[in-house]
Amino acid sequence: MWQDPFTLIISLSKEGTASGKLYLDDGEGYGYEKGDYVLRQFEYTKGTLRSTSKSSPTISGAEVAEYDPTGNAWAQAIGHVRIERIVVLGLKAEPKSVKVGGKVDIEHTYEKGLGSDSKKGGMGSRLVLKNPGVGVVEDWEINFS
Repeated sequence: MWQDPFTLIISLSKEGTASGKLYLDDGEGYGYEKGDYVLRQFEYTKGTLRSTSKSSPTISGAEVAEYDPTGNAWAQAIGHVRIERIVVLGLKAEPKSVKVGGKVDIEHTYEKGLGSDSKKGGMGSRLVLKNPGVGVVEDWEINFS
């Protein structure tokens, strides 16, 4: 399953922001101690979703080497793995456009619902980005306008 595409689910806070991390390693050996892992930071703020590499000297209490995607055998092995779908919950309104890096339009669907800052009870809005053309290892940015 390590080659399967990913789905990211972004649930916005009352302030309209979100953040989270994704950690991946081979799950079999101790390569993570040498830095053979992927650690991504995801942040949504002010209409932009970003994925950046994150470095950590410890993971679950274990000492690890700094994350270096260039000399990282695991990052190279899964470099082709992509994000197949991104679901954003709680947007106040449907964006007019969704673009990768401000250039490439992304196909998307929007289901009306409450924004994350709503005080009412009920179903939140749901935006689904289909095949955004981004990977789990690379840095990227998606702009909502």
